[in-house]
Amino acid sequence: MKRLQQILLLTGLTFLLAACSQGTQNLRLAPQPAETGEVTGGGLPVSLQVVDMRTDRDLGMLENPDGSIVRLLPADDVNYAIQLAAAETLRDYGFEPALWDGQAEPRLEIRIQVLIHDVTAGVPYKLDTEIALQGVAWMNGERFTGRAQTTLTRQRALPPGEKANAEAIDTAITRALGQLLNEEMANFLAGRG
Repeated sequence: MKRLQQILLLTGLTFLLAACSQGTQNLRLAPQPAETGEVTGGGLPVSLQVVDMRTDRDLGMLENPDGSIVRLLPADDVNYAIQLAAAETLRDYGFEPALWDGQAEPRLEIRIQVLIHDVTAGVPYKLDTEIALQGVAWMNGERFTGRAQTTLTRQRALPPGEKANAEAIDTAITRALGQLLNEEMANFLAGRG
């Protein structure tokens, strides 16, 4: 009788682990614009582009309780999602974001150097997100380079779904944009730097 109970318990745990296992997640990113300071761009157009410098376009991996690994993929273009948030941030500084023109001044190129989100199974689940951005701005024949890096760690009792993973990445992107598009960068783009 005791052996039967053990077998039933193990079978139940196996089904529970299988039920918690997830497949590939397609994450829809929508980072928010960063908070801005008191700089006013006076409606000055800023040519803007975002370039993904990473060799691997995946966003990261999720470990299931059974040890299997699931890929976390972007549902849309990561560059575009970050560019929208950066454009809104520039607009909040008083600039008018414009399509990329490699000869225009001022212009700003944001390079995604690192963007990784890994989920480790356990009690609790651990979500680690890291992003590193580089911004290169040109104005009045001069060049200004800024860097930003954000690392976030979160914990959850249950396995994170697409929405929770996307929110963690969005938060990290917004923080990194806030560090990169600071008042010093905005003043440079406005010709005051």
